[in-house]
Amino acid sequence: MADKCSTALEWRGSAEIGLRLSNLIPDGFDYELTEENGEAFLVVNVTADNLESLREAVDNLLTIFSDQDQ
Repeated sequence: MADKCSTALEWRGSAEIGLRLSNLIPDGFDYELTEENGEAFLVVNVTADNLESLREAVDNLLTIFSDQDQ
């Protein structure tokens, strides 16, 4: 049985930015965007075969998101 590494990125903010962020998530990532009272909550689940691949995936997502949370 192979080991898997996983983590979740969580973000909370305006619904407009949440939708923008969710549209930037590359194919292959499991995510959920919920909205309540004009506030969005985005959870991106990241899974990889090893810690190095997990770190790279998280770094890539954070780079994609970095200019959008304003």
